[in-house]
Amino acid sequence: MTEALDHVAHMTHSRDRGQVDASLLTALMDLLPARRIVLWRVLGEEGGKRFWLVAGSHARGALMPSVEQFGGDDAIEPLPYAQMPLHAECFEEVTLLQHPLDVGFGVLLPMASGREVEGVVELELDGALDAERLRVAQGVLKIHRHFLGLLDYSERDTLTGLLNRKSFDETLLRATAVEANRLFGAGSSTPGDARRRSGVRRHWLGVLDIDHFKQVNDVHGHLIGDEVLLLVARIMRSTFRFDDRLYRFGGEEFVILLAAPDDVAAGIAFERLRANLAGYAFPRVGRITGSIGYSDVRAGDTPQAAFERADRAVYHAKQNGRNQVQSQLRLVEAGTLDESGSVGEIELF
Repeated sequence: MTEALDHVAHMTHSRDRGQVDASLLTALMDLLPARRIVLWRVLGEEGGKRFWLVAGSHARGALMPSVEQFGGDDAIEPLPYAQMPLHAECFEEVTLLQHPLDVGFGVLLPMASGREVEGVVELELDGALDAERLRVAQGVLKIHRHFLGLLDYSERDTLTGLLNRKSFDETLLRATAVEANRLFGAGSSTPGDARRRSGVRRHWLGVLDIDHFKQVNDVHGHLIGDEVLLLVARIMRSTFRFDDRLYRFGGEEFVILLAAPDDVAAGIAFERLRANLAGYAFPRVGRITGSIGYSDVRAGDTPQAAFERADRAVYHAKQNGRNQVQSQLRLVEAGTLDESGSVGEIELF
């Protein structure tokens, strides 16, 4: 009992989801006779393409960190949903599955957050779990679910389910640390050497502002306006990669924090969002467009500084026709915008 309580205390000590998942793995490994444990999360929405992503794994004596840590270059690619039918059955039916393996026994348990079922915990054991140990596993998962639910309540927008502004600063600062390490870290003789390493991804901050959203609320009412915001969030989820961070800052303003090798690649990702948004037929409203501005994330950036650079590019997009993507770097290079925040004769800040 003391050991179990210690694990509960450790699991609920951190607000970092990767550490919470790692604590769950450690607790299950210590409390159960498992050879290996894997946390699988489901990506994608019902009715669309879905994938399995390893959110963490633990074998006897070897804890693997969560892959949901934002900012690394070693991306782990998700697996097709149909490739694991037993996991899909556990996920969809929200039910325990025990099945024989070539060597030993497998147990699949549905894993949920406060909002919904979001994945499966896979256990590899020498034999089937007895009733007592199964209750232990389900109890630990229940605590994990409730704690993630509390994190969701404080870190996610209640309407769209996207991350909210409270969780932005920490992730942005983590990205600036990665940028600093790439520029000045060990093994790089000059800043240019770090940038030229093959496969290196930089970080980019984009701001999306829905065009003429006030008219949507004025003409159709706030309930329809909320539906538009929900659909915009869904379009964002289907547009970006699983490891990109999506936020709603309030009103019609959304923020995207992503990794891409250069300005061109980042611009392609944001242009895809603009096109997907403009091409969607919103119920009752029809066509909706958005103006997007983006900036690179720099070593030593504050969250406010990075956001303001991207926001100036949004302002330029809105002043020049809306429904477009603008790069802060390119605007500066063209002399249209300067780093002090001036656009032509207009002072933004």
